[in-house]
Amino acid sequence: MNYLAHLYLSYTDSEEMFGNFIGDFVKGKNLSSYPQKIQQGIKLHRFIDDFTDQHPITKEMSNKLKPHAGRFSMVVTDIYHDHFLAKNWNNCHQQSLRAFADSFYHHKMWDESWVPEKATNMHPYLKLYDWLNAYQYFEGLEQVFHGMERRIKNLAPISKSVEWLQNDYNFFLDCHEAFFPQLEQKVEEFRQNAFD
Repeated sequence: MNYLAHLYLSYTDSEEMFGNFIGDFVKGKNLSSYPQKIQQGIKLHRFIDDFTDQHPITKEMSNKLKPHAGRFSMVVTDIYHDHFLAKNWNNCHQQSLRAFADSFYHHKMWDESWVPEKATNMHPYLKLYDWLNAYQYFEGLEQVFHGMERRIKNLAPISKSVEWLQNDYNFFLDCHEAFFPQLEQKVEEFRQNAFD
């Protein structure tokens, strides 16, 4: 899962949500330097990633992209999920995506000393390019994928990911709609068993 889905799956708890977001930037098992709710968010982030990466539907999506994206096919798959979530946002969240994104960009925890440096460094770009809101638009996705291709040193032509999505849009949409409710259910079960 990419950023938007991680945030959405924790939106009922602002602190857990922030921990879920920074999960990509936290290494190792020792989380004792983080507040309790942030630890919960990091653990949830890892659960979401593990469940998603091992799910047959995700693997089916990834395999369809492998001839184009190679070993980055799972990364592209994650962003496709964010695209469909963003497009359907008004049907699954009471707050508009615009308001949700702005609220997170200005989250009170961005200035905490324990926030990983890589997350802190990314924060200005998150706001400047409005990544969370941009996922719903093809133009926004193109910017995201072009930036990623530069960061991976052109190891795969993932700047064409929007074209691949458009060519098989219904296939990827059907996959998302079959997978995401399962993920939501598993996240709820995980939260009840791990945090209650």
